[in-house]
Amino acid sequence: MSAEPRAHRSPVAELRALKRAGLTDSAGRVRQLLGELLAAGEPLDLEAAGSLLSGPAQREQLAAAGGFTGYRLALLGSSTLDALAPLLTACLVGAGVLPEIRTTGFNQWRFEILSGAPTLKELRPQLSALLLDEAAVFEGVQQRLDLAEIEQRCADFPGEVEQWLTATQQALGGLVVLATVPLGPLTRDRFVDYRGKARLTAAWYRLNAELLALAERHESVVVLDLASVAERSGRLFAADRMRHVAGQVYAPEFLAGYAGELAKVVRAALGRAAKCLVLDLDNTLWGGVVGDDSVAGLKLGGAFPGSAHRELQLLAKDLMAQGVMLAVASKNEEVIAREAVATHPEMVLSPADFVAFAANWNPKPDNVRRMAEQLNIGVDAMVFVDDNPVERGLMAELLPQVATVALPADPAGYASALAARGDFNVLSLTAEDRSRTELYRSRAARAELAGAASSLTEYLESLESELTIEPVNPLNAVRIAQLFGKTNQFNLTGVRFGLDEVEGAVADFFAARLTDRFGDNGLIAALALGRDADGARVVENFVLSCRVFSREVEDAILGLVLRAARAEGAPAVRASYTRTAKNGQFAGFYAAAGFTETEPGAFRHDLRELSELPRWIRINQPEEAFRVS
Repeated sequence: MSAEPRAHRSPVAELRALKRAGLTDSAGRVRQLLGELLAAGEPLDLEAAGSLLSGPAQREQLAAAGGFTGYRLALLGSSTLDALAPLLTACLVGAGVLPEIRTTGFNQWRFEILSGAPTLKELRPQLSALLLDEAAVFEGVQQRLDLAEIEQRCADFPGEVEQWLTATQQALGGLVVLATVPLGPLTRDRFVDYRGKARLTAAWYRLNAELLALAERHESVVVLDLASVAERSGRLFAADRMRHVAGQVYAPEFLAGYAGELAKVVRAALGRAAKCLVLDLDNTLWGGVVGDDSVAGLKLGGAFPGSAHRELQLLAKDLMAQGVMLAVASKNEEVIAREAVATHPEMVLSPADFVAFAANWNPKPDNVRRMAEQLNIGVDAMVFVDDNPVERGLMAELLPQVATVALPADPAGYASALAARGDFNVLSLTAEDRSRTELYRSRAARAELAGAASSLTEYLESLESELTIEPVNPLNAVRIAQLFGKTNQFNLTGVRFGLDEVEGAVADFFAARLTDRFGDNGLIAALALGRDADGARVVENFVLSCRVFSREVEDAILGLVLRAARAEGAPAVRASYTRTAKNGQFAGFYAAAGFTETEPGAFRHDLRELSELPRWIRINQPEEAFRVS
């Protein structure tokens, strides 16, 4: 019997066939199939797909294919969570992350940590997630109808979780993801008086508010609000029979939604949050077609549907205020499109809000690809919003790396559909995030100046650049971790130090800030410096933002490292280079800086002869740069 044609197979059946054949040559197709399953939203199929990809052989095959980032996770909880690991595997592999996941036994969340994490310690998880249900709270309640006892237990429980959190960070390190605890309907409904119901609910709200507050009091902690996850999932609790037979508290739909939320946290931790929102105009940012209806005939603001299009613009404006760059990709005459953006009285967004504006008749994937090149970001950092399913399909087919938003047919749901995806979620916002649009505008001004300069040297001197080296401190630690997490091109070893490592001082961490005549570029580089037993300084990793390529900033920073090492009497500076999928253009960086390659990928500078620092970069307090107190 002949094999079933691919077009007629379900995604799970095709994944099963690909697994039998070996996944190394079909990793791209695997990600496409997982994308289809995620869009379909059927949790049992998603779990089956994750199970197919969870074995060590499958992880090895996908790793050999390249394009995946490894990530280690620990899952703990108070109920049966067997489905969570395969669900999370499917979500993460679909996002280009290759997970290694370890779980603890039923309701072992306390014992595992109190006993020194025997199951998880060897894994050294980068993220540990704790999912509790109300049973964890009511374990300490003797009389289930005694509201005073329940109120006291609700007041005490967040403190117990905080102690567990501290112990977990000490035992395992890494990022810890907590969550609120839902109150089950059976517990709520056993109270017959409405005053008692209200009192119970109020105590439960206070419990969850205290859990959410842990994110403010502790670094490297994320607290998820499960009410929002449940709302998007459509169902929170498992059927009563599953609760009795399998100890499963949460519904498969909810666990799939929770796995998706954890995958977003992982993407944020890896610095993979999207950076640019690309918006269509006609019937997306406004109702109607400007070329046919004229500016005055567009539906925007006021009554529906104009109110829905204005709501989408308000969301885009809020995203921009949090560091998301906005761009336009529209099939339109540019003059007409720009006139509408600039003159319609109900426009929330102005021409100055967009870092790129492509209104023409070219294929939109081509325009988006050019925008990515112009902004010097990857196409995988872009999110595409268009009402036209044909345009969305073309983008998904020709540029699958772009996150294409599946808008509903009704524009009333446009803003909600985009917001719920969480493509732009980050662990915390930095000043550089908030000013990203202005940074890219300044970059465009620099490019214009470069075009007017008669030589590269003249251009660099005209920028009036000033470089400042900062040791790690509470104000820059998040940005330093962010730079290590999201920088791919000038990342000389591929090592990504997390916030817990930066704050825990596993090395001497520094950041570099660059200003010029057009403004502050923000923190544009991060270094981790260590020391060998012979006193030599070691560059554990050096990352530099693509915003400042071709200005020899990297040469100035490394030159300051060498000068600081010689000033303190170090015998040498050692460094290493590890090739990754995206850093190949900088393979010769250390050799060009005067280092000797002692073995493949290992370099040493004896500090005898130091190159001159770039004269067009003024160093702020050079004698203090990279000094370790």
